Amino acid sequence: MKLIITCLFICWTGFAFAQKLPIPILHASSDSLTMYLDGQKEEFNGINKLGRQFDYSFVVQKDSTVFALVSKSDSISMILRPKRHTVFKIVRKSTADTVTCVFTTQKLVKPASFNEKYKAENEGKTIVEIPEVYELINIVFALTEYGKTGAIEKGSAYFKTVIDHFTPYNQDPAVRSIDSLLKFEPGYFYLHLKMDSYAFVFSGNKITNGGVYDRIASGEKNELEYYIPLLEKFAEKSGFRTFYRANLNYYSNLKKDFSDNINITGMKSWLEKQFPATKYSAIKVILSPLVGWNQSASFFNDNGFTEAQAHINYPFVANENKKLPADILKGRRMMIAFTEINHAYLNPEAEKYNKAIGDAFKDLSKWTISGKPSSSYNNSLVCFEEYMNYGLVGLYYSDIFDKKTFDSLNSTIEKNMVDFRGFQRFRAFNQELMRLYKNRKPGQTVADLYPAVIEWASKYEIH
Repeated sequence: MKLIITCLFICWTGFAFAQKLPIPILHASSDSLTMYLDGQKEEFNGINKLGRQFDYSFVVQKDSTVFALVSKSDSISMILRPKRHTVFKIVRKSTADTVTCVFTTQKLVKPASFNEKYKAENEGKTIVEIPEVYELINIVFALTEYGKTGAIEKGSAYFKTVIDHFTPYNQDPAVRSIDSLLKFEPGYFYLHLKMDSYAFVFSGNKITNGGVYDRIASGEKNELEYYIPLLEKFAEKSGFRTFYRANLNYYSNLKKDFSDNINITGMKSWLEKQFPATKYSAIKVILSPLVGWNQSASFFNDNGFTEAQAHINYPFVANENKKLPADILKGRRMMIAFTEINHAYLNPEAEKYNKAIGDAFKDLSKWTISGKPSSSYNNSLVCFEEYMNYGLVGLYYSDIFDKKTFDSLNSTIEKNMVDFRGFQRFRAFNQELMRLYKNRKPGQTVADLYPAVIEWASKYEIH
């Protein structure tokens, strides 16, 4: 049984627990406990880092699960059931306080369900959206400490409007809860909470599941679901829905500009030609004008319907870039969308060569640089995929732009990948991939070039 543990710090909100039995108490003298879920042993580490209330959710297959927790001095055991909150307390010796724990389970379900109506409405579509609940969670992000980082785009007048309107609510329980999650594990929770919000829609003042997706981000549960009641209250108190409606024209203008200037249909056509084994029934681009540096993608396959999603920032044009040649500006603006959508094509192909890639990229110190963004690509497959990701940008740009424009854009890509992101062999990789592409045989595709570029990587040494 695969065990997924999600650790969530939440603010105390007067939770009413319907337990009539005495609340079990465990005494912890160290930072680690041993736990068992239906007999499966796991370590429960970081006890001393927990807040005063702590919530655990296990994704399981069964309707009831036996949970046990063991310390050096005592143990407790209880039955966990979906949608029921089981409470116990941990008395910590090192911090001389008590943590109230709320544990539950939830059943594993498939991430997306595409019925015939959905398929008919979306087949062959390229859709650009700024969804309402998605914008709500991004506004909450903007009010947190994490919102002070580059994860939030602050250069627009819209950002100032958001801050002016919502700052009076920055101590709301929803904001404080999300803030504590982002302090605990910012990269994970920012991505998952943002992406998973796309599963929800407003129905009056209530936020409900839209009936298509259980979750968007990777994993086995929707990380935002637990916080929906708090978000509903925040939205109502802050007048979020009125704010969102007041900015509908702004959102519509952003979507129109994006659709007019970022040719997603052209990208899809090129990628499907180069990766003929991979097809998508629909592509969605999910935007927020508040998103800064974090971009991501998801792919779904259900009931004979496939969908790729790119969750990206809106490509604002900085004042200093407004005088750039039109094609240079176009290439820069479309890059983020392409680098997310192309994962839907390049990743399935890469997985076919997992072992060969593992051998070629086994020493990641030769391909990444510690302390640079590249170091987060910490296994062979994802490292190779990111090399291919921006390598594909060069191939695509060489096909759609004139040589002068391509040379300028490609030089910028190589410099950013090597000097800023730390993919130290990208320039050589990119040039070899381009050589293979330009010299490919009639009928060969990029997918056909994978064995050759992997073999090159396995033998390449810097001279």
